[in-house]
Amino acid sequence: MSLVAGGEIKKAALLFDRYHANVYSYLLRVNKNKMLAEDLTQNVFEKMIKYRNSYNGKKSFKAWLFTIVRNTNIDHHRKRKYSSLDDSYMQVESKEKDAQERLEVKEKNEKLMAALNRLPSEEKEILILSKFEKMKYSEISALMGLTESALKVKAHRSIKKLRNILVNDMRYEY
Repeated sequence: MSLVAGGEIKKAALLFDRYHANVYSYLLRVNKNKMLAEDLTQNVFEKMIKYRNSYNGKKSFKAWLFTIVRNTNIDHHRKRKYSSLDDSYMQVESKEKDAQERLEVKEKNEKLMAALNRLPSEEKEILILSKFEKMKYSEISALMGLTESALKVKAHRSIKKLRNILVNDMRYEY
């Protein structure tokens, strides 16, 4: 990123190749809309180039990039004044060969995503960034403006809430 900030814009293609899947995956999980995730992913990398001079190397590039991702998503929803997210469902692909196993995995993923969507947005975001995007707590805490210990407490409580939602939903199924 230092080269891009220094004016070598063509190097941004390498960053796009390396990080676009992570950005898209995060935006898809948060918004549950493929087209929106694609559009916002493109916007993120346009902003990355536009605001390249704000990158100073004090925090990791991934944390800096996800600050842009998060702000782009928030700005989009503020502009559109979405009160709830689109109900189109994210497709989860499975590598299992057996159709029954794929169906079971898909059902479990649907239940997990439905439970995750019932959490407050901040808790949902923490879990998506830490568990799905594999970001470090130090990066997420810098991104969200929290201390690392406060973030760990929120993550722990969010996991506990998610577990309770899933357990309660299972009770009602049987």
